[in-house]
Amino acid sequence: MMAPAKPIEIGLVLQGGGALGAYECGAVSALLELMEAAQQQGCSIKLKAVTGVSIGAINAACVVGARNLADARRRLHALWDDFTLHAPSFWPHEVQRDLSLFGLPGFYRPRMDYFALAQWTSYYDTSPLLATLGKHIDFTLLNKSETVFVVSAVDIESGELSRFSNRPYARPGGTETEITAKHVLASGSLPPQFPWTEIDGHHYWDGGIVNNAPLGDAIAAFSHGKDIDRILVVMDLYPLRGRTPHTLAEVEDRVHELSFGNRLRQDHQVADQINDLIRTIEQLAPLVPAADMTPILQERVDRAREFKLVKVVDIDMQTRMQGDKVGAEDPTDDKDGLRDFSAATVACRRHHGHANAYNNLFPLFVERGLVAADRDQGAVASAGG
Repeated sequence: MMAPAKPIEIGLVLQGGGALGAYECGAVSALLELMEAAQQQGCSIKLKAVTGVSIGAINAACVVGARNLADARRRLHALWDDFTLHAPSFWPHEVQRDLSLFGLPGFYRPRMDYFALAQWTSYYDTSPLLATLGKHIDFTLLNKSETVFVVSAVDIESGELSRFSNRPYARPGGTETEITAKHVLASGSLPPQFPWTEIDGHHYWDGGIVNNAPLGDAIAAFSHGKDIDRILVVMDLYPLRGRTPHTLAEVEDRVHELSFGNRLRQDHQVADQINDLIRTIEQLAPLVPAADMTPILQERVDRAREFKLVKVVDIDMQTRMQGDKVGAEDPTDDKDGLRDFSAATVACRRHHGHANAYNNLFPLFVERGLVAADRDQGAVASAGG
């Protein structure tokens, strides 16, 4: 196996989606395992940026707030072990799913101050999540990490999307912040279920309200330079295609999918357009007469090349395609699936996310010379359960 000629940077984008974050747990584990295998082969590959929103912000913090890739996988799985609701297996699935309406230990609990019901602005208290984040995330390591970590939240009063990052990066408003558990909590403060989070006198709601897939933040964090290959891995929790709804519940489900998933694809299209533009510049540059290639023009051409992405990998966690037709939706992934933290569903999602991501990423890693084509896929796939 030939090692890649250039160092490779990986950017990772994690969406919000409540209990669907279990897919991301399995999928990210597959990515980290492949990166470990590549590093063991002597390849220069690193996680350059991890951006997330809502449950994606929590998963992202586990990845960056760790000692190494193996520790990140351990922390992710320990987190989702804690986020799993256990109930007798003979209980109906709907009952096991809806247990989360009464609270999720280590995440949120119902409010009990009924005397103040008229002044409520949320249904749950999310303070238990602060302790859970402290348990599974090493914020000292996160803030010292060379990996750019970005989570976003909406300022309620100004309506602006605020980005909290452990390192400065090339994006307007992308200033360095000492990340704490409250910054991660702010990114997941989805109304009206959860209360806003106050930081430095500002009140924040879930960043997914404005942008549920911070693709641009990951792109902006890549290093500049011609001698770097860049791969952007996007975990998409919402399917692009679906069947025509036949009930109001199906209508609500489909509207939710399109609302939270389509922005990602728009950003994906913009990234593809940028790549096409840069390829055009690269083809036209040699046609410019040497006398006309001024230092300023050459600088602009070189600058454009720095933003070229080698590959954007969009991993659709809920793909329903069966050939050219849209297959049936998994019953646990309907509009109520965001609150399904039942043991069977979480385990299934973790396994499916791992298998789906591995099947998408393994050929790319082989193509780039990062892992051997004869690598034992079965052994790796079993690790994602």
